[in-house]
Amino acid sequence: MTARCRYRSGMLLGLCTGWAALSPVWAADNGLSLTAAYDASRLNDPTVQSAAHAFDASTHEEAIGRGGLYPQVSLSSRYGYGGRTDGGDDTSYVNSNDYQANNITLAAQQPLYDKARWAAYQEGKARGRLGTQMFDVATQALFDRVAKGYFDVARAENEIKLIAQQKAAISGLVTQSKKLYQGGQGAVTDIDEAQARLDLVDAQEAEAQARRVAALRALSGRSNVPIDDIQPMREEVAAGNPIPPERDLPYWTAIAREASPELAARLATVKVAEAQADSQRAGHYPTLSLTTQLSRRETRQYQDLDPRQDSYYVGVQLDIPLYRGGAVRASVAKAEAQLAGAQSDYDVQRQQLAEDIEADYLGVVAGFTKSKAMQRAVESNQRALISTEKGFQGGVRSTVDILDAQQRVFQARRDLLNTKLDMLQSYVSLHTHTGQMNRAVLDQVEDLF
Repeated sequence: MTARCRYRSGMLLGLCTGWAALSPVWAADNGLSLTAAYDASRLNDPTVQSAAHAFDASTHEEAIGRGGLYPQVSLSSRYGYGGRTDGGDDTSYVNSNDYQANNITLAAQQPLYDKARWAAYQEGKARGRLGTQMFDVATQALFDRVAKGYFDVARAENEIKLIAQQKAAISGLVTQSKKLYQGGQGAVTDIDEAQARLDLVDAQEAEAQARRVAALRALSGRSNVPIDDIQPMREEVAAGNPIPPERDLPYWTAIAREASPELAARLATVKVAEAQADSQRAGHYPTLSLTTQLSRRETRQYQDLDPRQDSYYVGVQLDIPLYRGGAVRASVAKAEAQLAGAQSDYDVQRQQLAEDIEADYLGVVAGFTKSKAMQRAVESNQRALISTEKGFQGGVRSTVDILDAQQRVFQARRDLLNTKLDMLQSYVSLHTHTGQMNRAVLDQVEDLF
């Protein structure tokens, strides 16, 4: 627990001292980087803030449970007046039926054998561990959410960039077609085809701009800072696969079984349910405790001598439950059913985790292979476009052929960028699910972006 608190304090301190770097200068300095977006979100993301407060609360669970094992000391007192309501027949004293009674008692009790209190202590420890694991889940999931939000902006900006280039190419084709038509070498259908394609691209650009605004707003809301732009994405693909060959699927599966925060959180939930079931079963067992009591009692009556009585008691107290209307048995059955449910949830999480890791791993491996193939497709389509343009100049190709060739080039470039983003998202998700995501891995993703 202490180490976790030190980590969180250092994390917040580092963000505060580096806050000057998170400013509107992003827009002027090639936009917001992925790591800067993560730093801002780590400080301001509402989900992480909620998880941090829940973690702080969970650090007290063990102390709460342990308190039941320690001596319970109480001090009680009473001060007031009393008397007889029947009037009485004693006339030897005036107002002899009225009196003042004061009482003060100091009592202490130390449990010697109490399964319920011990189970409550075990439950407190389990809840403390659960709080730690849930905080780990939140911190790991933040990487995945920030990357997804950042990549959503990148997709929209890539689309806008490609559309702008495509518009420039089509506009040049429209101009060229008009000149040819005016010179008697072209047809009006060539102009119409190029203009129709330009109008369609204009509509696509408007849609992409709307997606960009929505994606920027979502990313800004998570980081709680204004974001005008992000760093541009490169079309180059790394020479080698981000995952080394020795880190195959069994490697990641083995790591997940030991370090996955999601699986650890489910296991901690099972431990909590086990402690709750033990607590309910304790209702069938007797309790034994050491009790001590020290009391002073004063009774004052008119014309009396203010008698005072001091007393003490030391002994053991044994409580044996006999019958509580079947409530204990029903509570035990309920707790055992909840325990079985928690164990089933753990099995479901383990199976889901295995599927997610396999999908993420294949997403990186296949994504890298596909990126390489898409890179070759871009190059081949560019060569095809050049050949089509030469054919158009030679009179053997039409404007439609050029438009189609241009469309294939831009489609291949868009597919390349999207495939690369999918691969990077799978890379982040793979490390998140296995509990291996950290700032160094995020730096690697930024280098590959």
